[in-house]
This record gives sequence, structure tokens and C-alpha cells, in this order.
Amino acid sequence: MKKPVFDTSPPRGPADPVLGGISLVFPVYNESFIIEQTLRNYISEIQPRVTDLEVVVAEDGSTDDTKVVLERLAAELPIRLYCSNERKGYQQAVIDAVAHATKPWVFVVDSDYQFAAIDFWRLEPWRREYDVILGMKSPRKDPFYRVFLSWGYNCLLRWFFGVKYRDMDTGFRLIRREVLANLAPQVKYMSFFTAEFVVRAHYAGCKILEVPVPHYERKIGSTTIFFMSKLFVICLQQFIGLLKLRQELRGQKTTRTA
Repeated sequence: MKKPVFDTSPPRGPADPVLGGISLVFPVYNESFIIEQTLRNYISEIQPRVTDLEVVVAEDGSTDDTKVVLERLAAELPIRLYCSNERKGYQQAVIDAVAHATKPWVFVVDSDYQFAAIDFWRLEPWRREYDVILGMKSPRKDPFYRVFLSWGYNCLLRWFFGVKYRDMDTGFRLIRREVLANLAPQVKYMSFFTAEFVVRAHYAGCKILEVPVPHYERKIGSTTIFFMSKLFVICLQQFIGLLKLRQELRGQKTTRTA
């Protein structure tokens, strides 16, 4: 296959209606200080340029004022809001969130606004050729320890599963809904959904592309997952998940044709 050439300044739509509508999905947990800006910016950027758009917000048992903010916004913005009374964790929260999507394509975005809404247009044109389009952080603007952990995690994924992708834990991804519907319920071993999903999609023969997109430092607040005190447990859990997934996929050959 010819190597893709990425446009650093792609046109801002309109999205091709022939390729189908898009569900913009936000899993949300404890983002009361940034979620309003995130939603307003993404909706104002994408809604006028996508003929068939729905916005799904799936809140995951937040312990701050996120629910209050979202309930206020739901009365004003065109969003479908789903709230949870208990914390399910990132993996299950994403699985549940994408299950609410109804359009042919699902754009799943982390709600901390480390990706700009305008960069959706870097991914959108590739719908014509690919099933899974990943926004590869370029460069990654996270604390050094997170950059290092992500690098090591992706190295292990490439080594264990023979895949070539560089940023399999990205929070900025555009996916064909039928692929999500088939594979998302199978994700169960690793805590952060996307990496395991990408591996399963690769083995299922899906066409996957990584597109470089700018990544930004958190504007406010801090990570709700990667606390220093939890890093050892998180790393151990992910490594055990890698081993379990490899055991499940052992002997399976990818059905990819390109």
C-alpha cells in the first residue's frame, strides 16, 4: 500500500455525507473545570460541517461537580447525556459510551481537552480508506514519566503482538461503528481500552491508520488515573493484561490483507 501523505493544514470540512454520519462520543470522569469548554469547542467546530452528527456524553460516576455541569449543558447544547451512579473505570466507561452511538462512524475523544477540536479534520478524510483512524500524539505533552510509560507500553505491544503502531493508547480516535460493535465487547484485559481494541482490530483484519496530531498540556486539573502512588499497580495490571491477551491470541493469524 502506498504510504499516506498527511496534510498539516487540512480543510475544515465539510465532511463527505456519502461516508455516513458521525457520533461524537465523550467518556467523562471528574472534569468539571474543563468539560464545558471541551463540549462547546467540539460542537461549534464539528456540528456546522457534519450533516449528520450526534453528540454522546457518558459520565462515569464523577465525585466532583461534573454531573451538575453536564446537566446544565444538556438543557442548552445538542447532547445526549448518560450518567452513572458508580465508577466503572475507563475501560468499561468507554465500552458503555460507544454502545450509545448510532451513526456509521464514532469519534471517541477524551474529555480533558488535550486534543484540539480542529484536528478532527486531520482524521476525517481517511474514512474513505480505513476502518480505524488513530490520532497519534505528535509530540506528546504529558509529564516525562507518562511519556516514558507510554513508550514502554507501546514497545511491549509491538513486541508481543507483531503490530507496527506507535501510539495505541491515544484518546483521539475515529472508528467505523460496525467495527466497534463487533470488537468493543471483547475488550477485557487492559484498563485503557484503546490499545487492546487496536490489537484486536489488527487481528480482525481492519485497516488501521495513525495520523499525527498535536497534543497539548492539560489546561486545568490533573490526571485522574496516573497518580504516582498507583503507577506500580497500574503497570503490573497492564503487563498481566498483555500476557492474557497474548495467550488468547496465541496461534491466531491476522486476517489483514494490507
